Amino acid sequence: MRWIYERDSGNNNRYALGQIFEENGRTLICFGINPSTASPEQLDKTINKVIKIARFNGYSNWIMLNIYPQRATNPDDLHMTANEQIVKQNIETISQILDTYQDCDILFAYGNLISKRSFLRPCLEQISKLLKLKNKTIKVIKLTKEGNPVHPLYQKNYAELKDLKYMKEYV
Repeated sequence: MRWIYERDSGNNNRYALGQIFEENGRTLICFGINPSTASPEQLDKTINKVIKIARFNGYSNWIMLNIYPQRATNPDDLHMTANEQIVKQNIETISQILDTYQDCDILFAYGNLISKRSFLRPCLEQISKLLKLKNKTIKVIKLTKEGNPVHPLYQKNYAELKDLKYMKEYV
């Protein structure tokens, strides 16, 4: 087993966190809104839920990425405007991971937090363009009443993933 853990030197931004059990195994790449405090030494409840859901759905590996990489335990503490430098680094990291783990599916799992800041949807649009370019399958557990992919924390460990077929209309 090998850890993926990419963050900035001040640990203010986390770009990737994951476990690779089989280098050529199927990988579930999950997108949240922003990272909290999780690290290889101390996973949080959301990461633990993603791991259980990934295993139930037959994935060997999991990687947690985010639409915006700023660490904030409370999404209300996110920057008021996007820091373009960390957005650029986030896109570069996502692209590298997609190139490295080509046998992957994408799980959108950020709930209604996408509406927390006006810059989050444009960040998602950049990521979505990259995912489309790399021909990735987008999955969700289910959608909120507002039509956003649910956050995994309060979902069942045996939640089945479903294809998000209307990606273009969603974003």
